[in-house]
Amino acid sequence: MNSMPDIEPPPPKERPIKHAYCYRSGKIEFGAALPEGTRPLGKARSARKLREIVTVNARHHYDGTTLLVPGAPEADTEDDAIAAYCYFRDVVSMRLAGQSGWPARQGSQPAS
Repeated sequence: MNSMPDIEPPPPKERPIKHAYCYRSGKIEFGAALPEGTRPLGKARSARKLREIVTVNARHHYDGTTLLVPGAPEADTEDDAIAAYCYFRDVVSMRLAGQSGWPARQGSQPAS
């Protein structure tokens, strides 16, 4: 009889969480971790899904490769830049959750 030892398969590899983040300038980048001084936009186990959602909803720079948070580069004040960031972050979060529609804008009042 041929007795071979039972060999257990290796455990499945954990896929690292991918992050999308931006700088104050509005420039968006992706990575396995958040660099210091950046603002998180979203995270997902699927880098492809995260990149697709961010790319579809971001503003595209004229160079054809740089992605920007809509409204952040031209913001006149830090408050305007933060509002643009928060809105875009909420859009990304909704899309990652499979939700359609648009988040409410900060400080917006319903029309009367």
